[in-house]
Amino acid sequence: MNHSKNSVRKLTMLALLTAMSIVFARVLSISTGFVRFNLGSLPTLLAAVLFGPVEGFAVGAVADMIGGTLSGYAINPLITLGAGSIGLTAGLLWRALPNLRLGLRTQISVFAGHAVGSIVINSLALHLFYNYPWSVLVTRIPNALVLAAVNTVLVRLLLENKTIRGIAQ
Repeated sequence: MNHSKNSVRKLTMLALLTAMSIVFARVLSISTGFVRFNLGSLPTLLAAVLFGPVEGFAVGAVADMIGGTLSGYAINPLITLGAGSIGLTAGLLWRALPNLRLGLRTQISVFAGHAVGSIVINSLALHLFYNYPWSVLVTRIPNALVLAAVNTVLVRLLLENKTIRGIAQ
């Protein structure tokens, strides 16, 4: 009975994080033409560190598919893979580095998630599917680094909150 209750609680939290990701990415977004600044990956990263890499991947991928559909975009599987990979990579590194202090562990996990998902996979998708030249795509790197830095600070602040830490238990 307790396992069932925990499973429902976990699914509810993951659904909430998915919804937050959609809102953060689609509504709370600043766009400067080609570069878009939003905190859509923050809930994905939280799912990854609180629940695990698979859960982080699921939140990122599902939020991308639902959010894109709601915005009228066709689902691009490589971009969805990139969104999920942010959570997967961050979650894997979070699990692999339990002995590091919180700040460094968070920084490595979040930056690697953004490097793999946003810089590498999403840039590859933009190049392959939409013919963006590499010279234009390189301008995405500073944006991803700024987002990673902001997300690192926010994830760490949230993890220092006892209520947030208790959610995953």
